[in-house]
Amino acid sequence: MEVLFLHGAGGWTDDQPIADELRSRLRVPVAMPRFPDEDMTAGSWLSGIDEAMEPETVIVGHSFGASMALLRLAAAHPDPLPRGMVLLATPFWGSEGWQGEYALPADFTLPPGLPVFLHHCRDDGTVPFEHLERFEGLLPGAVIRRHKTGGHQFADRMDAVSRDVAALGS
Repeated sequence: MEVLFLHGAGGWTDDQPIADELRSRLRVPVAMPRFPDEDMTAGSWLSGIDEAMEPETVIVGHSFGASMALLRLAAAHPDPLPRGMVLLATPFWGSEGWQGEYALPADFTLPPGLPVFLHHCRDDGTVPFEHLERFEGLLPGAVIRRHKTGGHQFADRMDAVSRDVAALGS
């Protein structure tokens, strides 16, 4: 198993501790391509995801990177599909104050058989916790993980995240 970690917007440096903790806990390769801060277009990120995808990949996305992982699925299902996705603090684009080209189509559904875990911390000061509830309605097959604390960077919550990633690799 290989993990493809998609960092948040402008968060390549800030998200290094999350990627490092995944490497340490899982003892598997964790690729973390650097997406450019100066080009936040969906097209740029989606092509970067395609370049980094390998067979048997588990995608872990954080914040903007998580929303780009879902948008990648909406564009066209990759072949082969990733083993699964673990998405952290995913913004729900189209919510009040969260407009942009990143919104999923109204008819979006997950590919059949693709396991998806959504994690969010109630004390996230960047992406409102209510976004998780919007995804719960949109993605009824996803496993929802609510954390009381951990903030936007999932402090002291990586054990739960790592367990879900490990489950996708077995």
